[in-house]
Amino acid sequence: MTITATTLVDDGFKVITDTKGIGNETKQLVVDVDTLLNATADAKVSIANLVYDIKGTGKVKLFFNDEEVLEIDGRGNYGLKPNEEKLSKIGDVKLSTDANVNTYNIVFECHKETGFN
Repeated sequence: MTITATTLVDDGFKVITDTKGIGNETKQLVVDVDTLLNATADAKVSIANLVYDIKGTGKVKLFFNDEEVLEIDGRGNYGLKPNEEKLSKIGDVKLSTDANVNTYNIVFECHKETGFN
């Protein structure tokens, strides 16, 4: 099954996407930077905040530019705490889930960094 990714906000500064899905998904596209408002050929975003609720005992892996950079599980947020590294100047955002994820809901807040008019 593919994910459901709904863009809630896409303005000159940020994009907020609400994502829902189930287990056994592989590198599903969440944020396609080429389709964002005012994107140019080399658009890049940063992850400002993730709010997530993952049901089951599984993990969700996030990929930026097809490289795994973050693994999350349970309930929480990432991105607003001083000890968390900013994930910046990335292209497309994708995610994979393992078989032990029943359902998940993740809200991505991305800031537009470069490559936007």
